[in-house]
Amino acid sequence: MLSRKVIATPLFARHLQEFLDEYAELGAVRFVERLRQSYMEMLGNITTFQYISPARRRHVQGKSIITRDYVLNAGARDFLVLYWVPADQAEPVVLLNIRIGGQNRFKWQD
Repeated sequence: MLSRKVIATPLFARHLQEFLDEYAELGAVRFVERLRQSYMEMLGNITTFQYISPARRRHVQGKSIITRDYVLNAGARDFLVLYWVPADQAEPVVLLNIRIGGQNRFKWQD
């Protein structure tokens, strides 16, 4: 199996940074480290194994794509990462969004 590149949308990067800033302010150093470790494991897993997590069909800008959810276990909390694996092996995996595991929906706007 070939390993693929991973890119993140600005929305994903912004939400992840908000979570990290919030927990860093609280002084949750071990929590942030566990989240980082889980994130690094996820990157290795989703680039190597295409069908590692549950799939869902979504409509994005009039286009139907199959997205997948990956659970990041950070100890006290879980985070859910929404990502897309394009069919073309040359294209990178796209991290679309991240949310706290207990939230009902992904936040798509500010």
